[in-house]
Amino acid sequence: MLDLNKVGIKIASLRKAMGYSQEKMAEILNISPQAISKWENGHTLPETSLLPVLSQIFGCTIDEIIMSAYVFNEKIEKEKSTVPEQQAEIIARHVVNKLDQNQKRKEYAGLSDDEIADAIVKIHHIKDFTIQRDKESRTDGRISTKTRISSPQKELNLIELIYHKRPDEFNAYAFLNGHINSLPQIYHVDHSKKLILVDDLSDDYIKGYDFRSDNENGIVIRDNLELYLSAAANWHAAFWENKEAFDKIGYLWHFEAYEHTLSWILDAMEKPFKKYRKNEQAGNIPKDGGICGKNDITNIQLDYFNDALQFLKTEYKNIVETRFQTGKNITVIHGDLHPGAALISKSSDRKVVFTGLQAVRQGLCTEDLAMFIALHIEPDKKIAQPLLDKYYKKLSDTVKDYPYEIFMNDYKLSIAENMFFTIRLINRGIFDFNMRDKAIKAYETFVLS
Repeated sequence: MLDLNKVGIKIASLRKAMGYSQEKMAEILNISPQAISKWENGHTLPETSLLPVLSQIFGCTIDEIIMSAYVFNEKIEKEKSTVPEQQAEIIARHVVNKLDQNQKRKEYAGLSDDEIADAIVKIHHIKDFTIQRDKESRTDGRISTKTRISSPQKELNLIELIYHKRPDEFNAYAFLNGHINSLPQIYHVDHSKKLILVDDLSDDYIKGYDFRSDNENGIVIRDNLELYLSAAANWHAAFWENKEAFDKIGYLWHFEAYEHTLSWILDAMEKPFKKYRKNEQAGNIPKDGGICGKNDITNIQLDYFNDALQFLKTEYKNIVETRFQTGKNITVIHGDLHPGAALISKSSDRKVVFTGLQAVRQGLCTEDLAMFIALHIEPDKKIAQPLLDKYYKKLSDTVKDYPYEIFMNDYKLSIAENMFFTIRLINRGIFDFNMRDKAIKAYETFVLS
């Protein structure tokens, strides 16, 4: 019998023994913190390709991680094989998985040396270089292969990404390429393979997860928040009221008519909240999320979500008819602009680059701001307002006829919408109470005040 909870507990204990947060582990493994949380909460197991990496990080064998996932029922054990045979079965299954991976490698072959060389020469105009590849890895629905280019003139660290299970992210990179500067340098795009060849930023850029840390990275991030907002404003301005871009990226069904919007609010917000509140009142939601905070929500704060539903239904009625259906003051947004998707260079130029593009879509610019600022950086209006004003000033350098009052009302609307994002995470077993409470704080200080 497979007990996912046991392996989750084992991984969590090993991680904590190493002194790593879930965010730090995610950064090391190049996956999302949500994936780590799902392991530790017993929802999923790590991919086979990650087990050797985890064993190295934790300083233990793979068996010490995996065998904790098996529980032995005394009645069943009488009819089952011995422990060595069980271990042999696990090893056999591991070999089969490896064979499957080898077959998948053949199916998702990457670029040839000639194709990589052609891409490098077009951009850097260098000659006489060597190409060296690392072993590919498979995480988060992508096949990744780190590639080093060495020449007397230049050293390049690239990464080849095949989005065999995440076509939306590939499509976003292909769509945005050449239109905005806040992307990694893209050398090659292959639509048939869902493949991109880009700069590997892991050594030269800082991920935004450290924004609250007291270390050097945290200081760099906090000192340069204005640069993040400037990069976001430039992105939004590049696609402002751009019908051609909207036609390419597609229109959201739930904004085609107000009736659709009401259905979307019901399915994506109202129903998840009712489920969450029922579980909360029944005591089914844990009181401690570990590094994700304590669960001490009050009944008054729970009622805020009902207020937010009414606010959304009222405000979206006008916006759907006057803006989404006309393309007025609408743009292409990142859609999931959390700090982990925003990188800043370690060099003095402090260039900001956005990654994690699986949710790129048409929307209000404030949807990105609410995700980045309200849910992560700073929810309180007294501190967040100057950041919003800096963004608006930068956007207004290019975008006209977007009044500040409408901008701020859009931000309130996006805060209310993002409150339910935190609830959907909790319903899925990702108990990020800190994020939920930031959403509540932003609602209190921006909307209710």
